[in-house]
Amino acid sequence: MNPSGWALTTLTIGLVMAVFSDLSIRRIPNVVTFGMVIVALALHTWFGQWEGLLFSLGGLLIGLLCFLPLYAFAAMGAGDVKLLTAVGAVVGAKVVFIAALMTIIAGGLLALVYVAAKGGLPAMLKRYVSMCWLLLARQPTYIPPAPGEAAGLRFPYALAIACGTALALI
Repeated sequence: MNPSGWALTTLTIGLVMAVFSDLSIRRIPNVVTFGMVIVALALHTWFGQWEGLLFSLGGLLIGLLCFLPLYAFAAMGAGDVKLLTAVGAVVGAKVVFIAALMTIIAGGLLALVYVAAKGGLPAMLKRYVSMCWLLLARQPTYIPPAPGEAAGLRFPYALAIACGTALALI
């Protein structure tokens, strides 16, 4: 198998395991993310020597930096950050940056579907209309979701990362 085949296989297996785990137990195990990183570093180093190692480390760093601020502000879980970091180790800096952008778009769309499926779309729209009126009145205010409101619930983000990564690779 050629180097890109190994990378795609590693990426696919890792993302599928992460998505199933995140959907079922709401966790992305370290064995999945660290396993992806170790395999990516080893394969890129094996096939590309120092250049391959730097390619993988660059992707790892960019993947980490893309989502670390979201974790710092409690907008994302650590497993999601580690998953994008692992994706970066496999696909490199350029692709992981695009994957992060596509993940944010996919995450927004999936969040809307999630909120709608939980029956929380009317409450969310009402909050956003209120915030728009406040903005027009030059009193920009964020109105947080009420306790228990669907828009305030956390949802498994590994699926968004997998979708964003797939879009970046197309």
